[in-house]
Amino acid sequence: MRSIKLPSWTERLLGIDARPVPPHVFTVDVGTLVYGRFVRSESGYEVEDFAQIDLPQDLFAEGPLGGPMHDPGLFRPLLEELVKSVDVPLDEASLVLPDAWLRLAFADMEELPSRGARRDELLRWKLKRLVPFRVEDLRLEGVPAITLPEQEAKHRLLIGFAIDVLLRQFEQVFEACGVRIGQILNTSLATVESIRSVVDGAGLGVLALVGSTGYSLTFMQHGEPLLHRFRALDTAMGGEAAAQLVLRDLKLTRSFLEEQLPGLELARILLVSQTGQQRFWLDSLEQGLGQVPVALGREQLPLRGELPEVAPTVLAPMLGAACREVA
Repeated sequence: MRSIKLPSWTERLLGIDARPVPPHVFTVDVGTLVYGRFVRSESGYEVEDFAQIDLPQDLFAEGPLGGPMHDPGLFRPLLEELVKSVDVPLDEASLVLPDAWLRLAFADMEELPSRGARRDELLRWKLKRLVPFRVEDLRLEGVPAITLPEQEAKHRLLIGFAIDVLLRQFEQVFEACGVRIGQILNTSLATVESIRSVVDGAGLGVLALVGSTGYSLTFMQHGEPLLHRFRALDTAMGGEAAAQLVLRDLKLTRSFLEEQLPGLELARILLVSQTGQQRFWLDSLEQGLGQVPVALGREQLPLRGELPEVAPTVLAPMLGAACREVA
C-alpha cells in the first residue's frame, strides 16, 4: 500500500540529498480535474502547461470524508485525454485533494516505531481516539511535527488520513494512464508549501483556506504547521445563520489557541478564497481571531511569466505541491 506523502519539517532540517519533486501536479475535487506543470527557474516558477476538465455529476459518493468513485471508468477517459494533451513526458506526478477528503490531526505519543505493522497499529489506535471515523477503512501516515510549548510527550505527529478505497481508485486509474502518483497532499498542506516565503519568520501565523464544502485553519510557527482545524459548512444553511456559525467557531478557535499556545501572539493571517467570498471572510477572521487578515493574491506567490486565469484557491496548492523537495 502506497503511503500518503506529507511534508515533514525534519526533511528540511536534515536536507540530505534533497531533490525536487516532478513538475506535474493534478488536483481533483467533486466536480473538476485540473493539471498543471510548474517549471522551476532562478526567480521562481513558471506555469508551462495548464488544463481543466469538468467531471461527471455524482461521480463520487458523498460522506464526511468524501467517498469512492461510483464508476472509475467514467474518470479514466477524461484523465487519458488530459494526459495525452501534454507535450512532454508525464510519468510521475503529485495529487492534491480537498481538505475534506484528506484530513489532518495532531497527536502526542510516548512510543512510535520507525516502521512496520506495530507503527501502523499504534497510529490507528491513537487516531481512533481522536476522530469519529472507522480507522479500519482509512489509509494514514504520520510524520514528525514541531512541538507545542511545554510539551512533555516524546513524539508529536501530524497524521494524514483518507478513505483507502478512494486513494487506490485514483492510483489505479492514473497508473492505467501511465502516470505514477508519487505524493498525495491535501489543499492546506500544499498551500503552506507555496506561501512558505511569505510566512517564514513571521512567528505565529494562520492560513485560512476556504473551499466549496468548508474551511480550514492551519496555524504555523515559522512556516511549519502547528495546529490544524477543518470545519464543514452546510451549503443549505442561510447566509445569516452560516455567518453566525462561522464567527462563533472562530471565537472558539481563538480561545482554544490561547489555551494551547499561551504567550504566543498571532502575527499574521493569510486568507485564500474565491474573490467573491473575500469580504465576508476578511471581516469574519478579523472579528473572530482579533487580527487584520490579508487576502493572498497571485502576486504573493513565487510565480513568474504568464499565468492562467484561475483563482489562488487552485493555483496556490498546485504550486505548493510542485515546490517540495524530498530526501
